[in-house]
Formats: sequence, structure tokens, C-alpha cells
Amino acid sequence: MRAALSLMLVVVMGTGLSIGCQKEPAPTPPPSATPPPAAPSAPIAAATPDAATDAAKKPKMVAPTDGLSLADRIAKRQKDEKKLAEELAGQEKERLLKYDKTKLPVHQQVFAGIKKVREAYAKAKSKEDVEKIRTAQQKTIDATGKKMVTIDAKGGNSNVVTDYDVMLDALSNGYPDALSLSFGGDKQPLTEVTADLDKRQKKIEDWLAEVKAAKK
Repeated sequence: MRAALSLMLVVVMGTGLSIGCQKEPAPTPPPSATPPPAAPSAPIAAATPDAATDAAKKPKMVAPTDGLSLADRIAKRQKDEKKLAEELAGQEKERLLKYDKTKLPVHQQVFAGIKKVREAYAKAKSKEDVEKIRTAQQKTIDATGKKMVTIDAKGGNSNVVTDYDVMLDALSNGYPDALSLSFGGDKQPLTEVTADLDKRQKKIEDWLAEVKAAKK
């Protein structure tokens, strides 16, 4: 009986010793909260053209072979430009002459009406005379204006229609007003408007003479 108890005690102690000697399993490490950063990729090289290649694409400066200095070349270019401008002006003048040649009778009637009104105002001796002439000549001015429109209805084909228009407007308004002021002692407005009328009348006279002499 005592031997059996001793045997059981030995077995129990051996079992406990065996259990105590077993190692506990290592705890599993917790998962990382964030993945480790990826290794930075190699930077992409900028597409910069090769300096030598870029320079090769540029046009090379070639020294002029005309033997002229810079000043001479500028003078030559200006001369060529002037010649071209004169040629173009000559062509335009020929075009205007041909067109106005086809309207010459109407030109002469319009110009005659303008001169008639100017001659009427030249007889004025007072402000009262100016107003009487203005009223009497308005019909002539209106009729002359209607004829003028028939010369170049679309515009850009006659050399003097604009001058007719300006003169007729002045004879309706600016000229008689300035003439009235002159009788009151203020001569400057009349001097200015008369100078403009004289300049345009001379231009028209010269142009119509050229038109009349021009070949069809």
C-alpha cells in the first residue's frame, strides 16, 4: 500500500514537471497600422533638347553678298517702296479718270451749280442779304446734291464727289453763317471756310480738266 502511494506520487510529480517545462507559444506580433512607404521611383529626366542640336536647327547668319552697306541697303529698300507706291497711285488715278470720264456731263452740271451759289453769296452786302440769298439758293443746292449722288452712288469711284459734298454742305450752313459774322466784325470764320472752298474748287477744276483730256 505504501509502495503504491509512492509510485503514484512519482508519476504525478513527473507529469507536473513535464507540463511546467513546456514553453508557452510566442505571441503573434500585431499587424502594422500602415504599410511601409514605397521606395521613391527614379525621377524622370526632363526632355531638354540638346544644346548642340538646337543650335544646329537655327538658320545661320549669312553675310550679304551685294557689297552694299547697311545704310545703302536701307536707302535701296526705301527707293523700291516709293517706286511701288507711285506705281499703285498711278494705277488708281487711271481707274478714277476712266470712271469720271463716263460721268463728265454730270460732273460739269454739279460743279456749275456750286459755282453759281458761291457767286450769289458774293453779292451780299449785309446780314439781311445773306439770309435772303440762303433762302433763294437752297433749291439750287438741293437739286445739285441730287445730281451729285448719281455720279457715284456706291462710293469710291470718283475723285471729287467728296469735295462736292463738303462744298454743298458749307454753302448751306457754314459759309452763310461765317459771312453773317463777317458783317458783324468777326472775319476769321469766313477766312477759314473760304480758304477750304477755294482749295476744293481748284482741285475740282484741275481734275475735270484732266478727265476731259483723258482718252476713253
